[in-house]
Amino acid sequence: MVYLCELCRNGQSLGEAFTNVQVGEGFAYFPAVSLSVHETVRANFGSTPLHYMLPGYRPLQAPPTTDMIRSHLLLGYFECLVPMLASSCGPKVMAILFCVIND
Repeated sequence: MVYLCELCRNGQSLGEAFTNVQVGEGFAYFPAVSLSVHETVRANFGSTPLHYMLPGYRPLQAPPTTDMIRSHLLLGYFECLVPMLASSCGPKVMAILFCVIND
């Protein structure tokens, strides 16, 4: 699959940045910004929804849904396990367990 990268500011196109951008297994892209003294930039790499959604917009890479599902399941198991361990092991064992997990 091949994509076109277009730069936009506040929903207005600034033009095509790259054409024939390949995506898929084996491809990775690392954005970079060059600034001078006293310049700042704020970029959104997908952590928040876009303020100006553009027609036909698609991210270069989909979120890692399988890993996210696994991590949520693991956290849920851990949240169920901690109270059971606390009631059966006592506070000293829980303090040791907490130290091991955080290392």
